[in-house]
Amino acid sequence: MTVTPCWPRVSRCRWCARPVLRDNDGAWIHADLAYVCRDRGGGLAATTAEPEAVRRAG
Repeated sequence: MTVTPCWPRVSRCRWCARPVLRDNDGAWIHADLAYVCRDRGGGLAATTAEPEAVRRAG
């Protein structure tokens, strides 16, 4: 059994701040179903969907 970090169901992308979630294969994907990030102008960026680090209280 593979142990993965506990992420919220939907998180912000660490690169473009758009919402990300996991696809059926467990890979991160943006909520608009794009794996690749977009820059502020809407162009493709050189990064792919990845959630921000979860900050834990304590």
